[in-house]
Amino acid sequence: MPRSRPASDPISFHKPTGQYYVTRAGKRLYLGADRDAAMEKYHRLALGLATVESPHVSVLITTKELANRFIAAQKANWGPTGTTLRGYENWLGRFLADHPRLRAEDLTVEMFASWKLSLRRREYSPTSINHFLKAVRAMYVFAEETGLLENSPRLRRVKNERCPPVGSKEKPLYTKGELQKLIAGADDQLRVMLLLGLNCGFGPKDLEDLSSGDIDADRVTLPRSKTGVCQTFRLWPDTLQALNQLEEQRAVLIARMAKRGRHRSDGGHVFMTKYWRPWSKDAIAEQFRKLCKKVGVPCYGFYRLRHCASTAMSLVATPHVHRKFMRHSQLQQQVTYTHTPDAEVDAAVKKAQAKLIGSPSEASGSDQERAEVA
Repeated sequence: MPRSRPASDPISFHKPTGQYYVTRAGKRLYLGADRDAAMEKYHRLALGLATVESPHVSVLITTKELANRFIAAQKANWGPTGTTLRGYENWLGRFLADHPRLRAEDLTVEMFASWKLSLRRREYSPTSINHFLKAVRAMYVFAEETGLLENSPRLRRVKNERCPPVGSKEKPLYTKGELQKLIAGADDQLRVMLLLGLNCGFGPKDLEDLSSGDIDADRVTLPRSKTGVCQTFRLWPDTLQALNQLEEQRAVLIARMAKRGRHRSDGGHVFMTKYWRPWSKDAIAEQFRKLCKKVGVPCYGFYRLRHCASTAMSLVATPHVHRKFMRHSQLQQQVTYTHTPDAEVDAAVKKAQAKLIGSPSEASGSDQERAEVA
């Protein structure tokens, strides 16, 4: 049970605003910065001899407190562990790190525009910059709608970054030789991660979520946390062999440590660090960057392996099979992940010629037949 305040000290002090307050019906009523005046106002409130103005008149909160209240209120919409919630925490965390101790009402449109320019100078991608801007705008809309701010700055005056249309700029993919170098130069755990990324189109978050219960014989079943779409994948022989070797090595290591009186367990996780902690998606991305530097391969990020898998699947499967492989909820989503090489387009153009007017050899043969008839 929460501890009630003693009757001799019924008011609380709020450090960020420097004011005393009392809570009534789940709302903070700020009583001012002077303690004696705040106590007098409290007693007058208790006797019904005074009223407190609307919170937005006297409440002065920091952007940090506003962000916390915004996230807490939105958990009902996003869920306590949803990817959207984590995204907003990260985006607002960037804003708070760049604006320490900023009061919520002190943010101006000019400051917001200057922050956007600073993000551009730090070479954030247009998509990331737009995520940051969207999160701060949503937080201030929440502040105005809940009465925490009387007038929210018109942050929509600062426009989003212009993003290139999908497909207008092709992303580089790893070549077959580069993928072979990465697999050959990786340690046992990272090799399994690479194979799963290519075999099943897994990204770092999928590998973080993967548990031993998701693997059955030569198949792995895993719902994608972003879309909730679940799919069962048949493992390549190389992937299955690498997984079995990793499991055997883990069992030997656990038994060896048990003999030394040190009991360890993987807790059902497929990938564990040397400190016996599950791998996080950030740790996987960092180890992949180190591997690329080690083997001399340009690093486009671990997630680009998913693009490689999507592109290869698009060349051998129908669109609906491709969608199931990628665990997308809608067919058009896979356009972002597919980068068809020009050589494949050229080969398709030649096949289309044979379908439409016949191959060059067929055309020359028909000309010769007409000449003989003449």
